[in-house]
Amino acid sequence: MHEGTHVTPSAPKVRQVLALLALRANTTVPLHQLVEELWEEHPPSSAATTLQTYIYQLRKLPGLSEPSHTDACASAPALLTTPGGYRLSVPQGCLDARQFTDLAARGRLAMEQGAVADAADLLHRALAVWRGPALSDLAPGPIVGIDALRLEEQRYEVLEERIDVDLLLGRHHRLISELTALAADNPTREGLHAKLMLSLYRAGRRPDALEVFQRMRQVLTRELGLEPCSELQRLHQQVLAGDPGLDLPAGPVAVTGAPPSAPPPVTLPADVPLIGRDGELAHVERMLTEPAGQDRPRCVSVAGAPGAGTTAFTVAVAHRLTDAFPDGRMYVSFGDPAGPRSVEEVLGELLEAVGHRRDGLPPGRAERARMFQSWTAGRRVLLVVDDVAAAHQVSDLIVAGAGSAVLVAGYRRLYGGRFGAPVDLPPLGPDQSLELFLGALGSDRSLGDTAWLRTMLELCGGLPGPLAEAAGLLALRPHWSVRQLIDWMRRDRPTVVNHQRPHPFHHVLRRYGGLDPRRRDALVKLAWDADGVLTVEHAAGVLEWDLDESEELLEELVEFLLLEVDLVRDRSSERFFQYRLPPLLRMALRVTPVRALV
Repeated sequence: MHEGTHVTPSAPKVRQVLALLALRANTTVPLHQLVEELWEEHPPSSAATTLQTYIYQLRKLPGLSEPSHTDACASAPALLTTPGGYRLSVPQGCLDARQFTDLAARGRLAMEQGAVADAADLLHRALAVWRGPALSDLAPGPIVGIDALRLEEQRYEVLEERIDVDLLLGRHHRLISELTALAADNPTREGLHAKLMLSLYRAGRRPDALEVFQRMRQVLTRELGLEPCSELQRLHQQVLAGDPGLDLPAGPVAVTGAPPSAPPPVTLPADVPLIGRDGELAHVERMLTEPAGQDRPRCVSVAGAPGAGTTAFTVAVAHRLTDAFPDGRMYVSFGDPAGPRSVEEVLGELLEAVGHRRDGLPPGRAERARMFQSWTAGRRVLLVVDDVAAAHQVSDLIVAGAGSAVLVAGYRRLYGGRFGAPVDLPPLGPDQSLELFLGALGSDRSLGDTAWLRTMLELCGGLPGPLAEAAGLLALRPHWSVRQLIDWMRRDRPTVVNHQRPHPFHHVLRRYGGLDPRRRDALVKLAWDADGVLTVEHAAGVLEWDLDESEELLEELVEFLLLEVDLVRDRSSERFFQYRLPPLLRMALRVTPVRALV
């Protein structure tokens, strides 16, 4: 289906190619397998050319064109050419077979945990995905034919598991008609006949249960020359004797040895409305839910200038993805960057959230990491990690399994083997900044001259955190106008501002505190002596460093999103880039005690 319309190709061999690619979705299907599926052991001399024609016909179907590089992150299906074959790339949840196996796995997990009613619901939902026999509208070749048999066998396994769960829940009356039809369609499946006998017995129809056994025995001896299996014969004897062990257990249903069912852990902070982030929200949601193409969890890193709102943004994403990560959505923070929490402490918080006692946890980082990954294996979990300054902090927090994901809010851009391209949150535009500020301040506050209001918004740089803190300071000091707030922000203050009340510099000073002393000292010198725009040569003169060392420092501060960067467009510098200190940063660091240190 594509936008509600059937788009399955009509040509039989094109359908075979599509079926094999779909059964191996998000992995490369080698050319020799496609040839074997289409022509078995006798391919024509034109097999390669003919296969290319079939691929071309598939790509003409809506939604299956090979994407351009600019569309590579889109969530639509695409038929891709890869070295040695082809790959059908599809988003998570698009294939019935994957949806079936996922729901079945979750149902089995619920059963292991003792959540019998949840297990029944999940297994019912898994079977409801089926609309008929697997690939019934296709004349399969040898490879697809084996896969079709495998899917049918998986269907019957899940069907029998679902019936077992329904029997545990006392639903034997409603099972009788279904099991009678299934037994008639599958006269040699002893497991189905045993379940029909048990349902009839529990419904008070013992003669009918014995008749089922006799019919089954006749079919087996006549067609296969076999007697019923020992399990079925033992059940027959129990029905004859009226064994009370066959009765439905009294009291609430439980699974012996299984822990009590618990709701999935959700430890997210409260969701807050975001302004101007719809595009970024949709983009990151796609990154977390689209197929990764590999058997590993997806990892996405989000960063922004101080006060860009990375915490609120990542939490908002997690609140939106309840269905994608039904087994848990957890939040942890490394805390103040000037004194971050240890990885062991963060792992302990996560293990407590999933049910472990703090006093029973191993002390070591590696042991705690193994425990956490063991818990996440087989689950679909989203972990939000906040206040991260380096990729190594996250390495032991990576969840296990391709169905899970990690969303990191960093103090700097993070990159590494587990992370793709970092996502930067840009500043808000003027209209969005004004909307946020007025919403935080309240509509009944008189602000005076709108020109001063525009100046204040520019000084805050379109960053949600400083804008909200500025509104908070005005709320604490209702006698202030916006002009007085600007005057206060622009002063060379004799002391660092009080952290106990809101102020627009809070986020800048917090990130500044996470730098090492050498970077902090250099940044303060630049804030006092630069007029906003810095070339490498100017910075080297202020710091009394050489050019290469100065350029490396400036680039590191860009990684921390403390400086902005642009190309040099004149002859003011021999280097490629020039750097800008945002007004908020310069104002925050123009503090006399700090200046005295450098």
